Amino acid sequence: MITPKQAKPTLPLIDEYCENYKSLFSDVRTYEAFKNIHVGILSEIKRKTLPEIAKVLGLENAQGLHHFLTRSPWDIHQHKNLRI
Repeated sequence: MITPKQAKPTLPLIDEYCENYKSLFSDVRTYEAFKNIHVGILSEIKRKTLPEIAKVLGLENAQGLHHFLTRSPWDIHQHKNLRI
């Protein structure tokens, strides 16, 4: 049996918060992008652009973050209705 890939850890605060929303994402890459966006928003960088967030996180480029925001299968109504 193959063990599903786990999301890479970020900051404990972000990981704990995002864990509440993990069930809304069908794949680990989308969930990691969700966590990375949160890290970028809370970081001390001046410009909160996707390329800057990707650079701070050590990602090769911002494409994965861009796809998360524009093409992900997550549903905003599920997020709004989720009780934490």
